[in-house]
Amino acid sequence: MQVLDLVNTTNYLFILETNGILFGNDKDYVNSLKKYKNVYIRLCLKAGTPEGFQKRTGALGEFFELPFLGIKNLMEANLKFHVACMNDPVLMPLDEDKKMKEKLKELNYQDYLEEELCNPYYNSIIRLEKAGYQIIRKNQES
Repeated sequence: MQVLDLVNTTNYLFILETNGILFGNDKDYVNSLKKYKNVYIRLCLKAGTPEGFQKRTGALGEFFELPFLGIKNLMEANLKFHVACMNDPVLMPLDEDKKMKEKLKELNYQDYLEEELCNPYYNSIIRLEKAGYQIIRKNQES
């Protein structure tokens, strides 16, 4: 929180990017952010199912609900944030994308949804392929 304390003494906007797991696990942590006037949160979802969550993040599927609970906690705290999702069809099947958006609808999240396309680094492609993704590689120079 020291960085946020410092930013709070300026006119700069601090964008806090998170996967939302801590925000879902600890409502008090979310509420502690209320005192910061210059903080904007970008909560990034990676999956619409526990299986997709585990596959893409390496975290246990049992923690899948925490980012969604984090969104709920942020809404209840009335903090400034939006949701981003890595729902590129290369990484997330369309039916899983639909499930993720249904969960957001169940939460009554109606603000901006930033949908991200994947343009991974070469090492990320290798890691994703090892995790079982079939990545269509663009022309790469050797």
